[in-house]
Amino acid sequence: MKAMPVEPNLRAGLAALAGAAALLWAALALPSPLAGIALDPIDRWALSVLALALAALGYAMRCGATRFGVLAFVFLTGSGAQLYMTEALWFPTLHLKPQNGREWLMVAVIALEAAVALRALRRARQGWVLAEARRRLGTARIAVYFAASFMLGVPLLIYVWRGAYGAYLAHVAVTGALTVLHLAVLIAMSQVRSPIRGVHRVSPIVPATFAVLASLLLAQFAFEHIPHDEDEVAYIFQARTLAGGALTAPAPPEAAQAGLEAHLFEISDGRWYAAAMPGWPAALALGLVSGLPWLVNPILAGISVLLAYDIARRKVGQEQADLVAAMMASSPWLLAAAGTLMPHTLTLALMLFAWWMVLRGGSDRTGLRRLAVAGLAIGWIVATRPLDGMVIGAATGLWVLAGPGGSARRVMAFGAGLLVVVGLLLAYNAALTGSALTTPFGAYIDRHWAPGADAYGFGADIGAPGGREVIDLWPGHSPTEAAVNVLTMAASLQFDMLGWSIGSLSLVIAFLLWQRPLRQFDAAMIAVVIGVVAALALYWFADSYYLGPRYWFLASFPLLYLSARGYEALRTRFPGRNEEGLVRIDSILGLCCIFGLAVFTPWRGVEKYHRYGGYDPQLRDLAATGLFDGQVVIVAGGHQAGSALFLNDPWLDGSAPVFLQDTGDLDTEALVAAFPGRKVVRFVAE
Repeated sequence: MKAMPVEPNLRAGLAALAGAAALLWAALALPSPLAGIALDPIDRWALSVLALALAALGYAMRCGATRFGVLAFVFLTGSGAQLYMTEALWFPTLHLKPQNGREWLMVAVIALEAAVALRALRRARQGWVLAEARRRLGTARIAVYFAASFMLGVPLLIYVWRGAYGAYLAHVAVTGALTVLHLAVLIAMSQVRSPIRGVHRVSPIVPATFAVLASLLLAQFAFEHIPHDEDEVAYIFQARTLAGGALTAPAPPEAAQAGLEAHLFEISDGRWYAAAMPGWPAALALGLVSGLPWLVNPILAGISVLLAYDIARRKVGQEQADLVAAMMASSPWLLAAAGTLMPHTLTLALMLFAWWMVLRGGSDRTGLRRLAVAGLAIGWIVATRPLDGMVIGAATGLWVLAGPGGSARRVMAFGAGLLVVVGLLLAYNAALTGSALTTPFGAYIDRHWAPGADAYGFGADIGAPGGREVIDLWPGHSPTEAAVNVLTMAASLQFDMLGWSIGSLSLVIAFLLWQRPLRQFDAAMIAVVIGVVAALALYWFADSYYLGPRYWFLASFPLLYLSARGYEALRTRFPGRNEEGLVRIDSILGLCCIFGLAVFTPWRGVEKYHRYGGYDPQLRDLAATGLFDGQVVIVAGGHQAGSALFLNDPWLDGSAPVFLQDTGDLDTEALVAAFPGRKVVRFVAE
């Protein structure tokens, strides 16, 4: 009976929102709102955010939680408006001055969020809320929390390169203010009725399935099943070679070699191969054999979620394991990596599999076999990304030795598995470089750059010859540059790991400030994070411009585990008067995860990953029609060379086309002689 008077208000509210949606559509579609509307991808994304926000509001109103719904609506739209005004490529930068009418509309959306937040906090007695926060969290620690959040909110490197320190401080101030605004909305949300009733627990299969599906969508629509980085081109080429049953292919005809030059491609001693570490091409070759190479990483992402869940369940219980799985499945950072053809998802899955086996490994025969398998997994990481393998291998070996039930016998079993793969890697090195201790990658860099130029450590001669502008500030590598790089990578982590508008590291900071006492596994995960960060600080540049801080990727599980522990610390300090209080807090966490999955991740796909680096599928799609069969195609125009070269069969035989990049001096007559029976054509990319 009491619900009856709400129904007219519900209809009125929905009608008003529908009108607002129509108005927003018209504004975004200007100057032609009535006919022939052609929206940019970013504008269609903005409308999808509006639709999601309306769905959240409608659901909350239906459940009798209108205030929660209004706050969720302004949180989603306001946070989305901030993304709309953020430069996505390279280093994310907020437009402090709106650049067009649509961005001014986004300012109005953010202003609406601020107005609603202020009103909601007044109704919730903001003075009492602040007093409770100070009493339960401590004024000094709250100040440290905000200082850390603000410092990590803006990537430092781009401003140091420009010498624009005033602009840096301005961006820190504005980004910090927006962080406070979004957090204020969430705090207000914790004081009103939630649309969720009771505690709901789902099988870990659910978040694992979400991870697979979301990464498949990114692979299909954002990355389009093609490389977007020169390393990926090399990985695919070497995977094709391995799938063909060989370590190298015969050197191509001399007339074609200039058109086949690309990063990490080696032609020497009558052989042709990609000088990439073999771990990832070996895994990718399995996908190529099945015809579905783009499926490998999404499957590994789902497996990673399941492994992370079970590791967390064994160490801290099912409730926090649920949080780890949910955050992994909604992490834009992990999903993006799983949508690419890069090796990071493989290394994460191998690390988690190794740890899972260690947790189940004892001193009996079965347990020792499991430890040997864990060693195999760590060895595969070494064969994929050597420094990652060394850091994680050392941490895992120490765990096997000094952890529960640790013994020399266990370490020997683990080491035996590790040495099997390392032995195969040494044999691979010897076959390609003539020296078991020289990797093809190391030999390539030494030959094309300078000996030791790509080494880890500090020195005047370390780094790419001629520098790489913004990603390599000064010649050589120094502790100062390492510090700038670490802060930049941390800012990228704050932005990309969860995609939350309050900061992806907010719960990690909460853990460090308020989780007491620490568990043994907590300390181990902190040590892993420190080890990964410290080791990569020795590298000469900070790669956060493609997939976020991808060099720190193996720290993702430890960081998400610590996030779950930080969330538990906050729940303990704000337990609520009954179960409903916990449900409200859990609902807020769920909303943040939904934002990362359904708002931030598509934004990244639309604004950054789609056609990143100029790579596009035009040539692949035309080749699939048979248009170029039996031809030698010289590709000129706007295509990245990788858009063509990754299509080549390593043996350059059969009827498959041969794609060459136009270097301006390819000899057509020599190519006709080198490829008898083939027609040489020129293709000008759009």
